[in-house]
Formats: sequence, structure tokens, C-alpha cells
Amino acid sequence: MRIKPLLKLVLLCACLIGVARFTHHQTHGFRISKITGNLCEERKWTASDLPSTELLGQRYHYLSRGLQSFVFGSEDGKYVIKVFNNRYQRNMHTYSFLSHLPWIGAWAQERYDYFHAKLLRTFSSYQIAEEELHNEAALVFCHLNRTSDLPRELTIIDPLHICHTIDPNEHGFIIQKRASMVYPTLLNYIKKGNIDEAKQAISSLVHLFITKYEKGIADNDPLIRTNYGFIDGKPVQIDVGPFSKDPQIADRAHYRPEVLKATNSLKHWLEEHSPSLCLFLEETLNEQLSPSETIST
Repeated sequence: MRIKPLLKLVLLCACLIGVARFTHHQTHGFRISKITGNLCEERKWTASDLPSTELLGQRYHYLSRGLQSFVFGSEDGKYVIKVFNNRYQRNMHTYSFLSHLPWIGAWAQERYDYFHAKLLRTFSSYQIAEEELHNEAALVFCHLNRTSDLPRELTIIDPLHICHTIDPNEHGFIIQKRASMVYPTLLNYIKKGNIDEAKQAISSLVHLFITKYEKGIADNDPLIRTNYGFIDGKPVQIDVGPFSKDPQIADRAHYRPEVLKATNSLKHWLEEHSPSLCLFLEETLNEQLSPSETIST
């Protein structure tokens, strides 16, 4: 006789879970609560020059999300704003509370320290990008500290086309020029027969990798498919989340294998779409990395 109420309860829970998962899928996981309190205020970070009022006066429409931020595109199509996800801060808050409880306190403190270190590394990466790779990362503005001199309202539009107004002074974000991704750009050159433009793009992309490493900047996520693009034919790195300082990487002997590894996916892509450009890539790597040596293919 008690099976029916239990079954109803199970069905109700299943429906609630289903609605929650559907909502999460439709919104791509975006909620205002996930960008609130997204600064790291224990340190003073690099300050950028103030952006134009016109730049922050535009409305920004949702484009995508990553581990570190939610990405919105400007109405004029020229810029993206990446508003930081506060996932590290939320985890730190949870584990800070749990660290005061018996039995699990030590474990919770370890988890707090882990997410705290991740947060510091992430903001340090933004600072490295702003100070040393501003142009290479197509940066326009980095907002890493709480301020009071920006406009009080910034309009972002979520995946459900709902408008939200946030105070940019209270939120962490970066603004970059909007780029076209590497593979679609190269494919467009190939289809149109613009081989000289494709060669210039490939050569400059390799040079971008070398420039970054020669500055002693390590990158643990150099994926060409998702993290690089072109603006007016100039290569840029659009993902600025994985940088760290490593003086050793500035030595050619150290960064050469890193560049070869990072461009290996490009080599395979070119083998399929343009074998002649694949050969050009290998020649370019030989020329820019080690003129006196030959790269085995």
C-alpha cells in the first residue's frame, strides 16, 4: 500500500532532476551567481588603462563558456568580453566552512589550499598576459581589481536571450578583440587559392609561439584549434588562462620541442587539407627553430 506514494516521490525527484539538467543545458551553465564575487582581492593586480565608454556601453551576447569564464560578443562584432567564472571562489568558500568541522577539517583545508592556489595561478596568468603579451593576446582591457571609475552598468545577454545588468566595477573580466579561429581561416585561404596569405599566416603563427617562449612564458594548454586565431591576418592567442613564468623555457633547446609539439596538430590538419602547406610548415619550423638542423618527418 505504501509503494504508490514512494513511486510518486521517486517520479517527482526524477522530474525535478530532469528539469534542472534541461535548464543547465539550455543556459550552458550560466547564472549570475556564477560571476558574482569573481575577483581575487588578496593581491593588487596589474591595472589597465580605462576603456572607452563606447566599449562598455555596448550589449554583449552570450557566445560560449570555458573553465575560467563565460564569453560574450559585442554587438558590433569586434570584441569579446570574458567574465570570470567564480568556481574557485565558491569551492574555497565551501571548504573553508568544512575545515572547521571535526574529522574532515584537515582534508577540507587541503582542498581549500588547492583551489586557492588555482585561483592565484589563474589571476597571475591574466597579469602576465596584460604585462607581456598584451598585443599577442589581442587584449583591450583587463579588469582584475575592484574599481569605482567604470560605468555602473554593463549589459550581458544570456543563452536564453535574457538581459542582465551588472556593475563592471565589481566583476573580474577581460576584453579582447574578436578573432577568427585558425583552422577556418586557413581553410578559407585554401578554398580561395590564397596560398601566399596562408603561408604568411602559418609563418606568423609559428613566430607567435617562439615570441611567447623567448619571453620566458610557459603555456600548459597551447591548443591551436581552440586557443588561437587571426585578426586581419595577424595571429593572436585568445586563451590567456594557462600562462606562467619559466626562465628556462626562453632557451631554444627548451622551447623547440614545445613548439614542435604544439604545431603537430596543425601539421596533421594540413596533411589532409593542403599537403604543400604541410611541407611549408615543416620548412618554416626548420627555419625559425633550428636553421642548421633538419626536422625528421
